[in-house]
Amino acid sequence: MKTNNIKVASKSAVWRLAIVLVLISVSTQALAQSSNEVSFYMQGSFSQLSYEALGNNSEMGNGFGVGAKYAYYLSDNWSLGTGAEFQYMEGSIFLPNVQGAYMTQDSEAEEFEFRYQADNLSENQEVYFFNIPLHIQYESLGMTRFYAAAGIKAGLVLDSKYTSRTTSLETSGYYPQYDVELTDPEFAGFGEFGAVINSESELNLKTNFIAHLESGIKLMLENSQSLYMGLFLDYGLHDIKTDVSQDRFIDYNNQNPTAFAFGSLLSSRRDMNSEQYVHEVRTLAFGLKIQYAFQF
Repeated sequence: MKTNNIKVASKSAVWRLAIVLVLISVSTQALAQSSNEVSFYMQGSFSQLSYEALGNNSEMGNGFGVGAKYAYYLSDNWSLGTGAEFQYMEGSIFLPNVQGAYMTQDSEAEEFEFRYQADNLSENQEVYFFNIPLHIQYESLGMTRFYAAAGIKAGLVLDSKYTSRTTSLETSGYYPQYDVELTDPEFAGFGEFGAVINSESELNLKTNFIAHLESGIKLMLENSQSLYMGLFLDYGLHDIKTDVSQDRFIDYNNQNPTAFAFGSLLSSRRDMNSEQYVHEVRTLAFGLKIQYAFQF
């Protein structure tokens, strides 16, 4: 009797063990066959609107980005991804001296040559992009994985603005019909003025197309979750500056001659030869990216 009980118990234990092994196998296969991944990320970066004006190069600024991504796994190692990203970028430039002259009219419709010299000019730009990425990614196997991704992004400009400041501005008016140059009065817009600060104004930029590179490690966590930590590089593939503009760097306002406002160097033309101060603007960003993901 005891022998029969032992045999029954043994068979029952074998069946239970078999069921457990089958469940483990199915769960493992289901995990291995997960082909969808959703992730959320944030990135801190150095950024730059890269351009040159009057022999001086633009400077690096700060930047950041947040986004969400969906990836479809073609195999255990390769996946294709897309998503949506919000990216903020800064740019700036410093010019020790900007000067120019052009013909215009005063408040009494007298023609004259307006001459100016702005010292220690600084201009700062801020741009907000909505990026749509498309990339391919490779990753190794294991609990700690190496990954590398490459692709492109289309960046729509959500908002852009610039501010400018000069420590001093000196202006005069030359009247060729009288062969005289006026350095005053100030109410006519002629003289030595102190610091001039331009309030925030909008930049007119084109849609940006970006080459994207990224690499780092992927840590596999419980419940099909993972954590990415890596470095990235975004490089603009083309000029985002608008077509040739007729804007002047400083406009003489004969109705309010002391209301000086600076146009952006990115869209202004030089007075002497009508060439642009800036011929090409490209974006550049690089930094650290952290990403949380889960598969299903």
